[in-house]
Amino acid sequence: MLGCFPAPYPDELLYSLCARFHRRMQYPNMKDTMQELFGDEAAIAVVDLPSNLGSLVSALPPGSPYTIKRLINDFTLFPFFAPFLHPKQARKLWADMEGARGPAIKMRSGIMASTIRPPEWLRFCPLCALHDEQEFGECYWHRLHQLPGVEVCVDHNVGLLNSYVRIQNPQTRHEFVAAEQGIQLPKTRSLDVLQPHHKILLKIAQDAAWLLKQAISPPGLDVLLKRYHQLLAERELATSSGRVRVNQLLNEFCHFYSKDFLQSLQCQIDTESQHSWLFRLIRSPKGSQHPLHHLLLIQFLEYSAESFFQLPNQFKPFGKGPWPCLNQAASHFHQPVIQTCEITYTQDHGKPVGTFHCSCGFIYCRTGPDKTQEDQFRMTKVRAFGSVWEEKLKELWADSTVSLRGTARELGVDPTTVKLHAAALELPFPRQGERQTNRSNRELVSSPENREGLPAATLGNYRMEWLTARRENPTSGRTKLKNQFQRVYTWLRRNDREWLEANLPSKQQTNSPCPRVDWGSRDTELAEAVRLSATKLYKQGGRPNQVTIAAIARELGQLALIQKHLDKLPLTAKVLTDVVETRESFALRRINWVVHCYRQEGSYPQRWQLIRRAGLRPELITLQPIHEAIDSALELLHGAFTLEPNYEVLDQQD
Repeated sequence: MLGCFPAPYPDELLYSLCARFHRRMQYPNMKDTMQELFGDEAAIAVVDLPSNLGSLVSALPPGSPYTIKRLINDFTLFPFFAPFLHPKQARKLWADMEGARGPAIKMRSGIMASTIRPPEWLRFCPLCALHDEQEFGECYWHRLHQLPGVEVCVDHNVGLLNSYVRIQNPQTRHEFVAAEQGIQLPKTRSLDVLQPHHKILLKIAQDAAWLLKQAISPPGLDVLLKRYHQLLAERELATSSGRVRVNQLLNEFCHFYSKDFLQSLQCQIDTESQHSWLFRLIRSPKGSQHPLHHLLLIQFLEYSAESFFQLPNQFKPFGKGPWPCLNQAASHFHQPVIQTCEITYTQDHGKPVGTFHCSCGFIYCRTGPDKTQEDQFRMTKVRAFGSVWEEKLKELWADSTVSLRGTARELGVDPTTVKLHAAALELPFPRQGERQTNRSNRELVSSPENREGLPAATLGNYRMEWLTARRENPTSGRTKLKNQFQRVYTWLRRNDREWLEANLPSKQQTNSPCPRVDWGSRDTELAEAVRLSATKLYKQGGRPNQVTIAAIARELGQLALIQKHLDKLPLTAKVLTDVVETRESFALRRINWVVHCYRQEGSYPQRWQLIRRAGLRPELITLQPIHEAIDSALELLHGAFTLEPNYEVLDQQD
């Protein structure tokens, strides 16, 4: 059992606590420290997600304030990774850290699968180090400063500096180095927060600091995906049903973050690929991704980590019920009495449409999502007015002291709607009373006393109007007549469609347009251009790039033409087949290039070093031509033969 263990400093890393313990105890060998702390002299000094924490807690003195929960949440980087893991995955990661399954931690957290590598050196803020010296008499390693993507101190707004201590020491993995031994304070350098690049870095650091302090339970990858879709829909980068406008999103995201900035954070995006980390975040999750990817997307969506994780788990475009009734004739007008909301989506834009049914019979719908509190009192369309509204209409209709417009204001509709519903309810027209004496000659089409005679007359009037319109516009086609006489056309289409079809102008025959593209000439020119472009790509200096159809098309600026109309370009298709590079030939060309590089550098690599630098995949190495080319390259580099600058020796392998 340990006789003592250091008291922690604010935001101190567990690695730092162990390093201070080793420095104070002055053990002659680091293995003794490992045995004391973790009960295993072969334990590894891990900076981010250590293991064997159960052994450490059991070795602490009686009454120690340290528990496994406190060690993991307050002194490791677990709270930074956990919110973006599947809950089951986070629980297993916790168990690995508590136990002795150190090798599984990197795989479990997704660090191994990520292209974002941890910092090479332990980092520090020079102003924090000065403050720690004055406040505590020694400096220490801060958790926040060791996170990937955190380049700024949130307390002092200066850039972080590298220490002399490697996070993964190639000499030994069993050594804790205290900050007092690894930090040399230089002159401080200020960070200009007025530049957008620096503002983004500062926000990333602030979000990371918030995550470390919260110890959030993982909401689940599906919940994160729903939140992203909700926020993208608010930016009109996705439909409310979850269909993302990927091209528009990619353009705006790459405009928000520069290519150089993303590359500096190891978060570069291949704009030609549909499998970049950005697209994986907005599709059905198949695995966890690095927290820095999430933070970049959250910041792009104009949220902080705090506001993002406070969003509801379920997208509710019209908020939580109950919702107000918008029946102006009801006593409960504007009161929240509606308990259910049926949500559908428009076919054109995928926007949510809420339909609200009130017990008074009033049914209305609204296109969402709601963005303000006042939106809940807005309606797009009334589906049914209901019995309460109709009784109020009857009451006002019988009151001769209320005008038609006054009735419409009382009911919250326009006068035309009042007249149509009065006719449907067979209310008397003209209305009785002094206000109607001057309007006795105005008869409602559907009034009982005119029900038998007027429909036929109305039909005749509309037919006559249409025939007159055709006679006065003999050269107009169907579309022009429909737009010019829309009222008559719409009425006849609804009530007398067969007659209307018989009296429409004949459909105008459109001549097929002459082909505007001479595909034969274009094919000949493009085939020659493809051949020249391929030759240029093969001769390009630097690291080779595979000569593919897409690469040639992009070089010519004809990507869309070749992708969509290659069937009309037989000569071009044949040339492409001849000049494009197979995976095997591309691998041989990369081997040639690597040999040339090593010859210029005057170095002689091991076999695995040559394979790694050439970027050869395992399935390619097993092929006989590739295997023989590697052997020949190693023989050449070790002086068996003289390599000519034009690589002709290895070209014979192809």
